[in-house]
Amino acid sequence: MKLVSLTMRNFMPYRGEQQVAFPSDPGRNVMIVLGDNMRGKTSLLNALRWGFYGIARGRHLREIPLHLLLNTDARLAGDFEMEIAIRFDADGHSYDLRRRATKKRLVATPDKADDFDVAVLLQRDGMAMNGYQIEHEINRFVPEQVSRFFLFDGELLQEYETLLIEGSDQGKRIKEAIEQVLGVPSLINGRTESATLLRKAQKQQNTELAHLQGAQSHVAKQRDFQVKADSHEKDIEKLKVELSKTKEERTSLDDELESSESVHAAKQTIVDREKNRDVIIKDIERLNSERLELVSSAWRDLLRPKILLRRDNLAAEQNRLTDQIGRRSSIDTEIKQLRKILDYSTCPTCGQDVGSSRRDEVGSRLGVLEFEIKSIVDEQEVLHSTTAEIDRLNKLLTQGVGERIRDRDNQINRNEVAHTRIENEIQKLKLEIEGYDTAEIARKRSIRDSLVREEGRIGPAITEAQRQLDNVKKELAIIDRVLASLPQARAARSSGLVRIYSGLERAFTESIENLRNNLRKHVEFKASEAFAAMITQQSYSGLKINSNYGLSILDEHGREIVGRSAGAEQIVALSLIDGLSRTGRSGGPVVMDTPFGRLDLKHRDNILKYLPTTTSQLILLVHDGEIRLQTDLAPIAERIGMVYTINEVGPRHSIIERKS
Repeated sequence: MKLVSLTMRNFMPYRGEQQVAFPSDPGRNVMIVLGDNMRGKTSLLNALRWGFYGIARGRHLREIPLHLLLNTDARLAGDFEMEIAIRFDADGHSYDLRRRATKKRLVATPDKADDFDVAVLLQRDGMAMNGYQIEHEINRFVPEQVSRFFLFDGELLQEYETLLIEGSDQGKRIKEAIEQVLGVPSLINGRTESATLLRKAQKQQNTELAHLQGAQSHVAKQRDFQVKADSHEKDIEKLKVELSKTKEERTSLDDELESSESVHAAKQTIVDREKNRDVIIKDIERLNSERLELVSSAWRDLLRPKILLRRDNLAAEQNRLTDQIGRRSSIDTEIKQLRKILDYSTCPTCGQDVGSSRRDEVGSRLGVLEFEIKSIVDEQEVLHSTTAEIDRLNKLLTQGVGERIRDRDNQINRNEVAHTRIENEIQKLKLEIEGYDTAEIARKRSIRDSLVREEGRIGPAITEAQRQLDNVKKELAIIDRVLASLPQARAARSSGLVRIYSGLERAFTESIENLRNNLRKHVEFKASEAFAAMITQQSYSGLKINSNYGLSILDEHGREIVGRSAGAEQIVALSLIDGLSRTGRSGGPVVMDTPFGRLDLKHRDNILKYLPTTTSQLILLVHDGEIRLQTDLAPIAERIGMVYTINEVGPRHSIIERKS
């Protein structure tokens, strides 16, 4: 299959009629569409999706309501008609597909999807096809199940990385989508129908054998387990519906909250700033209180010079008195020793007799000391009082408050500056969120968090109910074998049906597992081929697939590599997409939106060289942060058939123009 052209009228940012032609030369099958973010690259991908399938998707793969697809400027101008026309060639035929949405006749201004009528027309080789044939004909070449590999949003590469996480909820959902593409559901539906027929046959058997001698107890058990099985199946179905509704509501809230995330962040910042402001205000009040108390004692600083002079004088007097008292004590000790010498005529130190000449010297010395000690007044009390006064003056001096008042003033000034800055920030943030209902945002966030917890509860509940149902089915299978061993029971028509449907269910179960294993091996082989072509590190031996279709990188010894880089993750995801695409459908075009976000130049070159060889057409929707036209496309310059740019006319109006 090859795309020939796409014509858009009033679709999303493309007002009026705009047309894109696709490359037709097999040797120049690459098309580049270059545009800034928010200008209309994803809208181009959605134009193809809506044209083929009547659906457009936004963030989180949520469907965009029909009335929001109409260009806003066209709506304001009263032009309520929107159309996508896709011309393509497939299987030797030329097709012209048109999907048109027009305002209903009795609607003045459409503001919801139901206000539009949608018509789909398909011509093959110029001949119109009947309406009931259109969907079947489209699905022959681009079935909607494979659209995620045909119309690929590179921003969703990360979701494929979750396939490596065994048991992850998102991984399970992607695995189901992959198996939907690869045809596994056909067998699953067959097994489900067989299980339903088996259940009916078992109930019929229960009725027929209720009065058969030797089978009553087994029939009773069978009846009880059938009731349990019905109950578990109803519980599972109810839980699945509940989970689906919960996820849908949570995803819808995620989208709403994402657009108001900046408002919530600003609100939280305001709360934090107000807390800081209150702390600063309390600190200022404390500092002012301390300053007031210090000012009440500031009179001491006025007397400080006089107090210092008085203290210095007293200190000098204290030193004099201390020396004088020390001298008096020393003289008194010497007088006592001299008197002992005179009284006993012996030396108190060595015990020898003292001669008369020595006694005369001692007497003379004693007289001098007795005269000197009389002139030294005992001023011990004066020393005590002087020391006490010095202590009192020191206390007054240590309580000087001038420096401490200045310190409080500096702290108060700093806090007041911080307070002013925070107040300005708060006012600015309040202006930013003015008009937003922050309480409503908080309410929705709370509901969203509750829904997340509810999802966490329902998932395990489904798993547990399924486990119990599987156990009941095992018990029913045992009872079936017991009843089959009874001659009278085996002869019953219902028993024959039970044997047939049991075998049919086992056959489908085994076929499902065989198909899954074969598909995984085929995807692993194809993905490994793609990986080898795109990766720059040549020592890797390939990829290994798990039950979720997640791929691990193997080194040269066949060992799994852990902790791979973000770029490697993207290469692996692209390899998986390529492997699934070549497994799940015949060759055709691939449209990739923003696929190079985390890749270095070498890997980008490898991908650009490889992908054109595996598709009939490769359409890359990129921005100049990913691709530089003059340099990055050099490795595939000879493969580029067409280049377009998306240019802004206004906030809601873009045009797509072809470049030479």
